[in-house]
Amino acid sequence: MARYTDSLLMDGEHVVYRTRQHPLGRIAAARWGILMVGIAIAALLAIVIFNPGGTARDLLGWITLGVLVLGAANIVWVYLHWWAEDYVITNRRILKVEGLFNKRAADSGLEKINDAILEQSLLGRMFDWGHLRVLTAAEEVADDYHMLHHAPKFKKTMLLAKQDIEDELARRITAPLEALNAREVEQDRKESEAQASARAAAPPTVAPPAPAPPAPVQKTTEEKLRELAALRDAGLITPEDYEAKKTTILATM
Repeated sequence: MARYTDSLLMDGEHVVYRTRQHPLGRIAAARWGILMVGIAIAALLAIVIFNPGGTARDLLGWITLGVLVLGAANIVWVYLHWWAEDYVITNRRILKVEGLFNKRAADSGLEKINDAILEQSLLGRMFDWGHLRVLTAAEEVADDYHMLHHAPKFKKTMLLAKQDIEDELARRITAPLEALNAREVEQDRKESEAQASARAAAPPTVAPPAPAPPAPVQKTTEEKLRELAALRDAGLITPEDYEAKKTTILATM
């Protein structure tokens, strides 16, 4: 019952896909009702063919009618329960709702589902049903869906919804990191621009003046006369130049 299932949904949760058991899956549950209806029809045919008279005909007719009503009631009851089933995939979980008056709702979170095993017979592929077993991360069976109508589509939709949850979780984890990296890059860029602006606004650096050369060491008169004599002895100056320079040096004493 879609209305009851929708009342179980949480805020922000919506139905992605819904189905129920294949109608042929209820034949086994309604086998006694089908058997009684068959017996009643056979008895009616026998009454028509053999036409017993009197009280026997009336008694057999009432018994046959009672069996027919009981069998039909059993079939109707079984299929009312089938009509009340609701197998739902939402954007957060899978829900299995059963029961006509007393409801039973079982659910499993999509993030806990690890795998789903689908089995389809030849008749299942022909009439579009299958047996689906949902497994959790601990390889435990979360739920079994026997003769599930549109089973391949149910499985595919469930796994896609699970993938959407995992992608959303990954985005929530990586988004703060990406934002932090973006802020760091922006901060580094601003610091680089500030440093460049500071360098551009600073006055040009003036190189310090070169140190003055050391003052020449003053030679003594004796050293000057020796050097002058050495120049004369080497023939670099004449004796006349020697005597003139010597006189000059001696005059400065």
